[in-house]
Amino acid sequence: MVMPAAIRVLYISGSTPGSKSPPLADRDGFDVRTTDSVAEGRAQLSTTPTDCIVVGPTAVSGSDGTELRGLWNDAPECPCLLAPPPRDPPVVGEGTAGGAPTSDVNHDHTTTLANRIRTAVDTPPTTDTTDATISSHQTARACDQHRETTDIDTASDNEPAYRSLIEDGLAISSVGTFVLDSDFSVVWLNDGIEDYFGIDRADVLGRDKRRLINDRLKHIFAEPERFAETVCATYNDNTYVEQFTCHVVGDDSRTDRWLEHSSYPIPDGPYAGGRIEHYVDITDHRETQQQLEAQNERLAEFASIASHDLRNPLHVIGSSLELAAETGESEHFERAERAVDRMAQLIDDLLVLATQGEGIDDVEVVTLETVARECWTTLSTATATLHVETARTLTADRSRLRQLLDNLFRNSVDHADGEVTITVGDCAGGFFVADNGPGVPVDDRETIFERGYTTSREGTGLGLYIVNEIAAAHGWDVAVADSKTGGVRIEITGVE
Repeated sequence: MVMPAAIRVLYISGSTPGSKSPPLADRDGFDVRTTDSVAEGRAQLSTTPTDCIVVGPTAVSGSDGTELRGLWNDAPECPCLLAPPPRDPPVVGEGTAGGAPTSDVNHDHTTTLANRIRTAVDTPPTTDTTDATISSHQTARACDQHRETTDIDTASDNEPAYRSLIEDGLAISSVGTFVLDSDFSVVWLNDGIEDYFGIDRADVLGRDKRRLINDRLKHIFAEPERFAETVCATYNDNTYVEQFTCHVVGDDSRTDRWLEHSSYPIPDGPYAGGRIEHYVDITDHRETQQQLEAQNERLAEFASIASHDLRNPLHVIGSSLELAAETGESEHFERAERAVDRMAQLIDDLLVLATQGEGIDDVEVVTLETVARECWTTLSTATATLHVETARTLTADRSRLRQLLDNLFRNSVDHADGEVTITVGDCAGGFFVADNGPGVPVDDRETIFERGYTTSREGTGLGLYIVNEIAAAHGWDVAVADSKTGGVRIEITGVE
């Protein structure tokens, strides 16, 4: 039978060297190291693996809180508990007059502390979206554990230091926290709540949380009734842990953000029967998740194009070469060459699509005419003419704007029966690209920007789809209309 590894405990006594025996020193399953100051403890954390930190009462009363907050920040993944203060009989005995240490450890309190350490080490944080979340969760857990092990109402000498430590630990957290008493009235909240909810603590302290939710708080959420129903249900049955996500709608007093609510009952201590609620800002995490989902969709899209759209020209090449070998007729080589050109165009389009998941960060002020003429120089055709009738400047990613215009120009050329004239000009809120080609049937105008749409045998069905993706990445809108000369007119609006 394999014995479980001992829990590595760092005990910060805050006493002179050798004056006390640490709690749990004689307990199986614990490997206890002792330091005499918070500074020494922080130094040990950087070099020695530690599963749990226990801060002795002398260390608490002798600290202004700054060192202890630094201790938590040094090891956000490590639970930090507060040992009970001295009692009569003492939890940890004082040294004798001759200086020899005693170890008069109160058995009940030592057992409680041992159980608390095991719970803290074995219990994961409620969320792991950010390091700050983990640290705050453990700080709040330490405060709750402290209330049970300390019996703070009777710890007269150390009570101010302990209360200050608890409030400081929660107050500096980036996780918004409500503490409710057994009547579910607000007895404490931190800066995070004021920031996330856009409220002032003076207007909230002492208020019944149910009334507060229905009168004020629920209205800041995108789904107010769902929020009110879910949270108030925990007050009606305060026996379970609740966790859900909610969307705060921003206004002048608060920022638009996504929060993760997690709450649990307070089993004992001054607020026994009450509840503690945490709100974690998961906006960045949610955006990252959405980006990953979009990337997965693009990967699936690329796989579909590669397996389907590229397969057809490959088949054409194979059959054409086979017929050319049999007959020697040049038309089969020409057919194969057209298939190669189509494959090359598909590959180019795929490379453009691959960049659409990247954010539009590298923007600059550009002149539309200049970019349009740069694109035109790469479009090798003698049957098309470009007219630029705009002096507009706009803010855009220059390379993406070139891709957008290039695809619009190529779309006009590919769908023209003969010579085509392409015009770039101004429209309300943006610009347009128009031609005098065959135009787009009215019934097709809702689908022309979807992947795969084309009316040309040589088209890839990706050009206008790419145009729409690039425009969306800039925050622009795309619409289709008839041009004055009977062809198609693509309008890009919302342009700054």
